[in-house]
Amino acid sequence: MLYRSQLVIAILILMVGCSGRSKEKTNASQEGVLTYTNPIIDKYLADPCMMYDNGFYYLFATGKADDGRFIPIHRTTDFVHWEFIRGAVERGSERDWNYKHFWAPEVIKLNGKWHLYYTASPSHSPRNSGNRVGLAVADDIAGPYQDFGVIIPHASIDGHVFVDEDGTMYIFYTIEHLNEDGLRAGHIYQDLMLSPTEVAGKPKLMISHHPWQEGPFLQHRHNQYFLTYSCGAWTDHTYHIRYAIGPSVTGPFIEQPDTILASNEMVKGPGHHFMYSDKKGKDWIIYHGWDTAFTARYPRIDRIFFDENSISSDGPTYTEQRVDK
Repeated sequence: MLYRSQLVIAILILMVGCSGRSKEKTNASQEGVLTYTNPIIDKYLADPCMMYDNGFYYLFATGKADDGRFIPIHRTTDFVHWEFIRGAVERGSERDWNYKHFWAPEVIKLNGKWHLYYTASPSHSPRNSGNRVGLAVADDIAGPYQDFGVIIPHASIDGHVFVDEDGTMYIFYTIEHLNEDGLRAGHIYQDLMLSPTEVAGKPKLMISHHPWQEGPFLQHRHNQYFLTYSCGAWTDHTYHIRYAIGPSVTGPFIEQPDTILASNEMVKGPGHHFMYSDKKGKDWIIYHGWDTAFTARYPRIDRIFFDENSISSDGPTYTEQRVDK
């Protein structure tokens, strides 16, 4: 069962306590109205993914955790008070596929288990050439997660699993390096998934409009498919989120001229996102963005808006934002 849909029901908690910082900033402003301020937690937590389960929001992100493991998991009930749970995965041996990097986690519940797709690399790979999208599995969203191994057999990052309305599964990802099959670096590809642990091995090009695009995420709205992704250099202000629209999960996808999120005077390089809907049907995006000094990439949330031919956003916001209960 696809568990992303649980966010549609569960996000009501966000409407009850969506402040945004771990500094215990008060977020109640008046009866019936609450507020939040980005970033939602003051930690380096890039490439965020957020899922709801059993009364808590769980935030997974790129990086090393406080316990020495990797892909830190934090949880909250009110978006003010955050609890560190654990690093989701352990480093493998130097011979294993997952010795370094540990990037871009995405969590989805399939067949009663939590599947964590993430990027990692063996110890010997130079210049990210060994990066692969792999998998770890757990019975509980908070872990512990057990390594399953590599899912995408060639140099790849930023795996995103999408389950279509008929139950067919697909995985979208970015190629890290040109390979012998002609798959080009910085382009987004899609492959059919035969199961949560196996791909068909017939990748299809989805997006190649820019020198580099990554962090794909797919939504089905208004009888169309909206493929969103990040472009530019992740290290600077050029990083931003764009989108393309297609008639089916396999495309073709036509890139649209406008952006969803881009740098402003206080938030730099917004990107690598995850989307969800609240109980009232309002759409939200979680993403990371640098501060103006480029000291860290912090997790942030903002409203997004779909119509038949476009996506727009209020973000990146950095002032107090109102939300209805």
